Amino acid sequence: MPQLDLVHHYSGPITFYRAPACAPEEVPKGGVGIVGIPLDSWTLGRNGQRMGPRAIRESSLYLAAYYGLQVPLDEGYINVADGSVSRVPAEPRLFDTGDVRLHQGDAEAQTRAIADHVRKVTEQGAMPVMLGGDHYIPYPSLLGFIEGMQQVKEDFKVGFLNLDGHFDLWDEFRDMGRYNHGTFARRISEHPAVGKMAWWGLNGTHIIEPQQFDLCREKGYVGYTVDSIRRRGVQETIREALDIVSEGVDAVYVTFDIDTVDGAYAPGTHSIVVDGLTAHEVFEAVSVIPEYESVQAFDVAEMLPQYDVGGGRTARFSAHVILSVIGDRILDSSPTYSQEELAQVFR
Repeated sequence: MPQLDLVHHYSGPITFYRAPACAPEEVPKGGVGIVGIPLDSWTLGRNGQRMGPRAIRESSLYLAAYYGLQVPLDEGYINVADGSVSRVPAEPRLFDTGDVRLHQGDAEAQTRAIADHVRKVTEQGAMPVMLGGDHYIPYPSLLGFIEGMQQVKEDFKVGFLNLDGHFDLWDEFRDMGRYNHGTFARRISEHPAVGKMAWWGLNGTHIIEPQQFDLCREKGYVGYTVDSIRRRGVQETIREALDIVSEGVDAVYVTFDIDTVDGAYAPGTHSIVVDGLTAHEVFEAVSVIPEYESVQAFDVAEMLPQYDVGGGRTARFSAHVILSVIGDRILDSSPTYSQEELAQVFR
């Protein structure tokens, strides 16, 4: 950001994209507040997600240095896909509120701590963006988001979109109980402020028990498998999903599990998915999200840096996903070059 020393990624403070650090209640209205959630208490299998927020932040420093040091801030840079020029604004709109202080092993205390932190960001009229952390984090994050929005509108309603290779709709996960990364969607479905829910990116080999299927039919929930996404197209299916969860609500919460993408592209995660979506398909999908003003909260979950390869491939992927979602909010962008002008260079 312009107010900070623009240094290379290997030095300087570790905040997401060099954003100014502040308390959650200090994020200005209309801004974006990054919230780190170093949690891996409620996952069955590989863990280490507590190191995810730091890894994502560190990887984002490379992107901040590239765009900040290599490109003059007043000139900006060209998006070769649509011809727009983006510039870092004089006054920052992105802020890093640090990590939630968690009570390891205490589910109730952890849930409350996460919800309180997210609520404070939301109460300011800012968009909370959470860095996970295992995929239990959407439940407490959504609780905090709802509580913050209810300060403005008591009967606030929210839609929920889960970009994920799995449903995570179990009522109870064997040996882990009712509050974990496999049950968070069921707990969310039980909240009276939650409207429609949808899943996008479900792996075709994933199982769903009959009671989960019946619940989806009863409540009008929908899911999009990898097969249907490829058959119908990324753009059509992600827009349909966003339209469904945006209907009749005041805002939408979107969560992104790393295992939405094939394990070859993002190996540093809890559940390695075979024949998942490609990185290109995921970026095509998340690039649509900024078109929906209804999306007011976002998270990325299940980043495990100790299983990452290629100098932090999964962490870099995660940072790019986040910037794809919030870029229009934190940067000044304007259409500048036509497709004809772009075609003079890019074939």
